[in-house]
Amino acid sequence: MQYVNIELDKPRRIRFDTNALCDAEEALGVGIGAMMNQQMGFRAIRALLWAGLRWEDRGLTLERTGRLMQQFLENGGGFDALAEKVTSALLASGLFKTQGDEGNGEAEAAT
Repeated sequence: MQYVNIELDKPRRIRFDTNALCDAEEALGVGIGAMMNQQMGFRAIRALLWAGLRWEDRGLTLERTGRLMQQFLENGGGFDALAEKVTSALLASGLFKTQGDEGNGEAEAAT
């Protein structure tokens, strides 16, 4: 399973599997398909980042994830860069293939 590296309070890796996506959907009260079809704001990025980081840090909370995002932004990272990391991890998961997708199933993770 592919992941995307991100520098927050420490080097972390965002990775999505079905459980992570279910966690994000539950936190937001909306399906991932609906999220992907609209511009995602802070709330959606926070929930997705939280869900994507929990595989390595099960004690991570939404509130703590918000503080990590704030720290990222205060240290010069932009919201677009943060959203791009989350989106790259979603695509690297391989969970969003369509019937016409071809290839060997390997995704390239962004760093």
